[in-house]
Amino acid sequence: MADVHANLAALEAVLEDVLTREVDRRVCLGDLVGYNAQPSECIALVREHVDDIVVGNHDLAVAERHDAPGTHKTARAVQDWTRACVSEEDRDWLSGLERRVSGEGWMGVHGCYLNQHHVEGYVTRTMVPANLEAIATNDAWPKVGFCGHTHIPITAHRRMGSVVELSVSRVRWPRDAESVLVNPGAIGQPRDGDWRASYAIVDLEARTVETIRVRYDLEATIRVMKEAGLPDPLHERLRKGV
Repeated sequence: MADVHANLAALEAVLEDVLTREVDRRVCLGDLVGYNAQPSECIALVREHVDDIVVGNHDLAVAERHDAPGTHKTARAVQDWTRACVSEEDRDWLSGLERRVSGEGWMGVHGCYLNQHHVEGYVTRTMVPANLEAIATNDAWPKVGFCGHTHIPITAHRRMGSVVELSVSRVRWPRDAESVLVNPGAIGQPRDGDWRASYAIVDLEARTVETIRVRYDLEATIRVMKEAGLPDPLHERLRKGV
């Protein structure tokens, strides 16, 4: 899962859905906060229910006043609001999150694999090949990589130097793939035209990725945003999934 962005209703719906499925490990690819109005509650839930967590750019912005280049003024305003409303303990916890996590056969970051920071760098369609090459050619890295940051689900693999990228709900990559890259989409602010929360289940033995969309109480999230005084354009982004 990735990009929770303080959307409590969406996170609760996803965690409830996860409970109905057989999973061995839960991984969060960062950006627990930003854009929406319940950061403390989301931090608490992720800390309780997720096994591996990486830091995102919004998390760093709140914890360390780290301003990523090109951050939109609306996003920065919500980061400032979030910094003021979360506890010092939450800020310290966010600041202490790793930039890359890994397990047997997989690794996860928030941004891209083209720099050592892994927090920034959007893995867009034009950047998928370079990221797959970076994963394939780094002998120290597992060959299945997860990322977030774009809020758009994709699964891509590299085989014999060629790249295949798919945006469908179920994908199986070939046994001889040199590297695999999975973005599960966003829980808290999807940007692929579908407002429903998005996460993915990866089966490393079967070599499959299933992207799952979960309905949640969207209007409840917007109601809390309005009560908090967050900018109106963010409400419409949620409704439209952009």
